[in-house]
Amino acid sequence: MHLKSLIREKISKKYFDLFGSDPVEFTVEISPPNFGDYSTNVAMVCAKSTKTSPRKIGEKLIEAFKQDPDFENVEMAGPGFLNFKLSKALYRNVAERYSKSVEMPKVKPQKIQFEFVSANPTGPLTVGHGRQAIIGDILSRLNSAIGNNVTREYYFNDAGRQMKMLGHSTWIRYNELYGKKMAFEEDDYVADYLVDIAKSISDKYGDEYVGIWNDEVQSFFTSYASNEIFEWIKRTLDKLRVPFDVYFSEQTLYKTGLTDEAMKILKEKGYIYEKEDSTWFAVSKIFPAEDDRVIIRKNGDPTYFFSDIAYMLDKYRRGFEKVYYIWGADHHGYIPRMMAVSKALGIPDGFFNVILHQFVTLKSGEETVRMSKRHGEFVTLEDLMDTVGVDATRYFFAMMDPDTTLVFDVDLAKSKRMDNPVYYVQYAHARISSLMKNAKEKGIEYEGASLETISKDEEILVRELDEFQDVVITAVNQQKPQKLCNYAYALSEKFHSYYTDHRIVDPENMELSKDRLKLCACVKNVLEITLSIIGVSAPEEM
Repeated sequence: MHLKSLIREKISKKYFDLFGSDPVEFTVEISPPNFGDYSTNVAMVCAKSTKTSPRKIGEKLIEAFKQDPDFENVEMAGPGFLNFKLSKALYRNVAERYSKSVEMPKVKPQKIQFEFVSANPTGPLTVGHGRQAIIGDILSRLNSAIGNNVTREYYFNDAGRQMKMLGHSTWIRYNELYGKKMAFEEDDYVADYLVDIAKSISDKYGDEYVGIWNDEVQSFFTSYASNEIFEWIKRTLDKLRVPFDVYFSEQTLYKTGLTDEAMKILKEKGYIYEKEDSTWFAVSKIFPAEDDRVIIRKNGDPTYFFSDIAYMLDKYRRGFEKVYYIWGADHHGYIPRMMAVSKALGIPDGFFNVILHQFVTLKSGEETVRMSKRHGEFVTLEDLMDTVGVDATRYFFAMMDPDTTLVFDVDLAKSKRMDNPVYYVQYAHARISSLMKNAKEKGIEYEGASLETISKDEEILVRELDEFQDVVITAVNQQKPQKLCNYAYALSEKFHSYYTDHRIVDPENMELSKDRLKLCACVKNVLEITLSIIGVSAPEEM
């Protein structure tokens, strides 16, 4: 049991003994300097229910804790805060535990799906896709680590108009290789990356398709281009350290009859109607403020929305208890109609969840880069990784709240300076590794260290170490990957400060050196597991 949980449990028990009931929800937090080690507001939040002043409650609790060996002192401050000074033995126990291993908190397992990236295979992944990839990957790692059964899924539309435009655009580039100039249509992909695919087709098939355009040629160029681009996407994700368990094709929904089944369910429940030669889903029947949406166009082509209806039904049929869609902020308006779908299909509340993220701005010096995949005016995710490295790419995408716009500073990310946050955190780990190597060369081993020399400065580090499990649970509950980055940085900051103020390896004071090295081992262990969930390496030297 970590320190906050221990304090909380002891407070609850003493409170029940004193007042005959459980306390109102209260907090236990690390205290500000000079106010003990931990503080609680239990006396203030329980005043109303007990009809007793906070100070009276506090005084009774202080008296009850006088004989508790885990606390050196309990004092009251301000309007009724209780401040706890912990025993040295408690700190030694925590340090001993973290020096051996770092336990992840565990939850009752749930079958969860995270669906993310899901970019159509119409071009290389951009830095915008990169942010979503890292959010989804870290949340998947987190949920797996605490015991949930996680499936990572990539869904791609391979049956829509965009794919047809991709095939037509590639065919135009192919014809250009043979001197035949064709006009691009309005929604075609003008990007130069299609030239490489066109050359590949030319190398294999020569001029077989020059000047010829029909359904068969359309299908061939669409399939060839999308397969090539999908291989690019998979290689990029592999380089980014983002694996997937399932790659789900939109065409599957039609081939397996799920679209027909979804339509039948919605018709039977009265959510489908015909208007203006199109088929509509009655979103307004569930959310009156929302507009109804077309699912089958006049020409008989299904919309993406219709595919998404069948896809949600498929997810539910696969037995997931919760599914998380990770979308860009521009999809915010899509949430109500998908919630309506969930309710119309009879899916329980809580199954459908959305995590939105804001956009990415790429900055180098004072210059920002605008991105448009259709016209080829973008920096690929591959380019970014080649420029700043995979570790920096992952950390920078993860370190900001998804709800905020991310300004990705390329110059900072590739720098080897302490103001680069990923360098700062990795350097803390490398610095500890160097300390241990130096100590070993001097014949100093921390195994068996008693930790009897732990003092106020070491306690600061131990308290930060002990925050790890709370950070993990908070990150999972809020689905906020930046919580891990914030924690890794805070722990590194406290270690760097400790390193600056103390001589850790001192052959003339073996006991002190062993204790300090053991504490450093704790920091190293926690940094390693935190960085592993972020998906960033923990280097031994830098």
